[in-house]
Amino acid sequence: MGFLNRLKKVFSSKPEEVEAEEVEFHDPHQEQLTEAFVQRQQSVIDDAMNELESNVQKVKQALEPTAAPAYDAGEVEVMDLLSPDEQPEDHSILNIVEYQSVEEMGDHLESAAIVGDLPEEVEF
Repeated sequence: MGFLNRLKKVFSSKPEEVEAEEVEFHDPHQEQLTEAFVQRQQSVIDDAMNELESNVQKVKQALEPTAAPAYDAGEVEVMDLLSPDEQPEDHSILNIVEYQSVEEMGDHLESAAIVGDLPEEVEF
């Protein structure tokens, strides 16, 4: 049949048009899902309307202020908080290394490789 169709196409002036029907997909569960959705929405609406129509008003209880506990000792000096044996320690000077010259720091970056987009120095 393929040869005859090609032969007809060659000798005919008007090609035959083949109409392809589009098949629309129909989900068999669509109706059930739609009905369940409508029921859920209606139950939410009914609950909201019942809440709005109810005459019972929920009253919030007024909060009573509570007094602060009486543990405030008033004015206190810092030295009164420390025991007599304990001296205040300055933690800001721990782990500080001071170098007198750059040579003391060493050449630990001398063998470092350049990793990145620019392998040469950039001058501004």
